[in-house]
Amino acid sequence: MTTPKPHESVQGAAGFALGGFLANVDARRAAIEVRAFDTSEDARQAIDQDELPSGSVFVVDSENVVGFMVAIFPAALTEERGPFPHLPGPGRDYMDGDYMDSVVVAEREARARGFLLRDEDLQDRIRSMRKLFHASHDRVITAPDADDPEWQMALHRMTVASAYLSTHDPVHADGVQAAARRIAADLARIDQQYGTARP
Repeated sequence: MTTPKPHESVQGAAGFALGGFLANVDARRAAIEVRAFDTSEDARQAIDQDELPSGSVFVVDSENVVGFMVAIFPAALTEERGPFPHLPGPGRDYMDGDYMDSVVVAEREARARGFLLRDEDLQDRIRSMRKLFHASHDRVITAPDADDPEWQMALHRMTVASAYLSTHDPVHADGVQAAARRIAADLARIDQQYGTARP
């Protein structure tokens, strides 16, 4: 009895086809242009001059705005939208999913920055912020360098995520409070041991 090759069995053929499909999706999303702008006015000027093709993603870090181009019109996906309108419904459903790849790339850009997405519910936001917090924390504790812009951005993103989670995630809030109690107890012990008075 010979063993069939992966593409000779039904399951193997399905797996092979799925792998090709996923590679195609990844390639399409990697090809989407992402442009960062200093202000929404800069983004608006680029849009008015037809510099952003349909489906491309725009980011305005200073205003917490991420969106994408629907034909020649901009649409913001983040809660903060600047001068750009929101879509009438969820981005992934817009135009029967015709802009799904652009929406996924825009969501990825927003989450990486800790920006809140308009279409996310509270639990999705908490999961996104937890992921951002842990990824940023890992970067902050690995080779700390206060002069490195990448390290500074990781620290900023970790702070943004922690502030959001402290307000909206009871598990994170409890962890922050427990850490604050440990620090206070350590400082009290040091004061007692060395006689240093703290205000």
